[in-house]
Amino acid sequence: MIFVTDFDGTLYSDDHTVSNVDLETLKKLGALDIKRVIATGRNYESILRVISQQFPIDYLIFSSGAGVMEWENKKIIKSYSLNKTQIEKAVKILKENKYDFMLHKKIPDNHYFYYHKSSTVEGDFDKRCSIYSGYCKELDDKAVAEMEDACQFVVIIPVNLLLSQAEIYEELKEKFKKIDGLNIIRATSPIDKKTLWIEIFPKEVSKAHGIKTIADLLSSNYNNIAAVGNDFNDLEMLRWVKNPFMVENAPAELKKEFINVKSNNDNGFTDAVNKFMDIKKISGWGG
Repeated sequence: MIFVTDFDGTLYSDDHTVSNVDLETLKKLGALDIKRVIATGRNYESILRVISQQFPIDYLIFSSGAGVMEWENKKIIKSYSLNKTQIEKAVKILKENKYDFMLHKKIPDNHYFYYHKSSTVEGDFDKRCSIYSGYCKELDDKAVAEMEDACQFVVIIPVNLLLSQAEIYEELKEKFKKIDGLNIIRATSPIDKKTLWIEIFPKEVSKAHGIKTIADLLSSNYNNIAAVGNDFNDLEMLRWVKNPFMVENAPAELKKEFINVKSNNDNGFTDAVNKFMDIKKISGWGG
């Protein structure tokens, strides 16, 4: 069996901790040899800012599935990159349409990124650059020309009073149809919890594909996989697994589709595990 959890807004509470209750649940899963997976939009360096290298999981799906890691030995077992043509075409579209964006280097160096800002709006974009000030610099033509591959783009959209976030997302997706081999993922900022982020990856990249990679490696039955999430970038993952859960703090439109559990501030991860164990009728769990 495999149990997958998103991190920010799901396992990670708003006070920037993982609760003792959820930590104990992770340990109990390990004792039953149920594989524990975090699937996060964070890169590896970013996740290490908030959990220890001894955190009780078995696999890490990071950068929304661009990388998959065996946690105990920190071995990357799968990674994907955008190619030079995709990078150059995407930069051209983003600049021409005056989007604010960041371009991350390839794995394992994808905690380093270049940034380009067209708007004058102060907000989430600037906060992210400030948080990672030692890892980023402004994008110029030379950097684009020299970059052979990259992990992803992160497009950060200032508040727009004329269009909804869904409309902005669809508008950007339409502009990128002319570039082959991309996956455009909608997400909510983990920084201010409201700003629209749009991430651009190779088409193979998703949390769902990362889970499948692990399941195939373990020869695991897909029916015995569960996942819990909280946001739009968890949708593909939750639609792929056979046992999907959504925490209470998720957007209302997403909660309609999945089994609801308690919020990230009320041990929602443990609530999801308990419900999964009940579904699977695991004796002696004692949730």
